[in-house]
Order: sequence, then C-alpha cells, then structure tokens
Amino acid sequence: MAEHDRDLSKLATQAAREPLPAWDPRRALPWAELDFSTRVLNVHLDPDTPAASRGPRDVALHIDWLEPRLGPGPVLDLCCGPGLYCHELARRGCRAVGVDIAPAAIAWARMTSASQGLGCTFLEADLAELTTDLVAAHAPFAAITCWFGDFHNFPRETAARLLATVTGHLAPGGLLVLEMQPWADTVREDALSASTVPRSMFCDQPHHWVQRLRWDEATETEIHGHWIGSLKSGTLHRYSQCLQAWRPDRLEGVLAACSLEDPEWYDPIVGLDAGFEFPVLVARRVAAEGGR
Repeated sequence: MAEHDRDLSKLATQAAREPLPAWDPRRALPWAELDFSTRVLNVHLDPDTPAASRGPRDVALHIDWLEPRLGPGPVLDLCCGPGLYCHELARRGCRAVGVDIAPAAIAWARMTSASQGLGCTFLEADLAELTTDLVAAHAPFAAITCWFGDFHNFPRETAARLLATVTGHLAPGGLLVLEMQPWADTVREDALSASTVPRSMFCDQPHHWVQRLRWDEATETEIHGHWIGSLKSGTLHRYSQCLQAWRPDRLEGVLAACSLEDPEWYDPIVGLDAGFEFPVLVARRVAAEGGR
C-alpha cells in the first residue's frame, strides 16, 4: 500500500508539471472506440451515478418540461448517448432521432428502441464532422436538443459549424434547446486531485487516477486532464477533455447567424447538484424568411 501511495504521489507530481494544451487531438477522449464507449455506457446506465447521464426520473422531468413547448414534428437529440431522452420522447408519442459517436451507446439505444417498439432512429456519427444530408432525411424538426452540457465538448468554430448544419433543418418556429453552463459559472481555476480506484471509464482494472483542471485563457477553455496508471501492467495513459466556455455575445452571434432568435435562459429543471445539471438555453428559429 505504501508503495502504491508513493507511485500515486509521483504520478501527481508528474501531472502537475506536464503541459496540458487546449484541444490536443493526441489526448482526446476515445469516444469512438468500442472498449471505451462500453465502459462509458455502463456509467450511463447506472441510475445512481449522474456523472454521465440521468436516471429515469430525471429524464422524465426534463421531458415533462420540454413536451408542452414542442410543435409538431420529430426531435433531434445531439450527443444522445444510449438514447434515454429519445426513448422517453417516443413513449409519449414523439418521433425521436439521436446522433452520437459512441458505438456501444448507439447499439444499446437501437436495441432498446427495437425491443420496446419505440420506433426511434439512431445515427452513429462524429458530430464534429456531421453532414447535412445525414439528418435531412428526418427533417424538419420540432426541436433540436443537446443535454448535459455536451455542447461544450466542441471548440468554438466546430460548435458554430455544427449548429449551422443542424438548425437549418428546424421547422419554422422550431426550438434549439441547449443545457449548458453560462459564462458567469465557468470554472476558471487550476486544481489537482489524485486517487486509486478499482475501475473507471478509462480502465477495467485497479489504477491510479490523477485529474488536473486547467483554465486556458487564450481559448477560453476548461481543460480536464486525466493520467491513468495501471497497477497491474504499470502502463500510463494520458487523456484530456476540453470544455469550451461561451461569452454571451459570442453565443448570441452564433445563434443569430443560424437564424435563431429570442434566446432565453431557464433555471435547471430538476435541481440536481450544480455539477450534474445546468441551466437551459432556448432559442427559436425565425418563422419566415426575413423574420416572423
């Protein structure tokens, strides 16, 4: 145990000294890898662990809030994971289309939809490279949603391009619904933590896990670094997850460029811990060419 503690201390010291640049593709989380997506799926499906998704009650409460705001037509859910929101919408008679890069999550979402006769459509695709033809076949949408702060997972230019790709397929008056962290609540600090865990989404075996948070002022990005040291093999893997912060004027400019108007913030719907639920931004697509 003392040896493991020393190893963890060394790893933490190393992590504190290493560069941690923003949006480094060499350290990006491997969402598209089957093993990694399977481990993340297990977290998604644990109703007592809100770190990746919500339990059935909380999903239902979010849809309770959304449902009366919807016009006719399907809902497109970006970063849908295992399709929990799509499934709940379908149970209420709304056609739902989900898009995600994770193969295990999409496979589970499709299996569940088929076994319960829900009729959802799930597309396995990298949203950073999403093409308009992939979603056009299911349009026009009554709403496009992106829950749990997942919109922050894309750098500013990529996020703007994604919105331009999908919001053109909103019906006139259709809604864009983004659950995200306002600029005022952005975590702009540095921090380091270290622990030894039996398993996580990074590794199935016991491992040291050092987490480092860094704020990058130049890109206005939260960088969450992860150093994963296997106790069995001694191998070390490094990952980083970047979260793009959004100043109000920049975000409103992107929305306006997509013909979205009247952006309005709503308080967190369920009232979960602040780290697991965020306010919701709603904007409406211009109802007709040149305005309402």
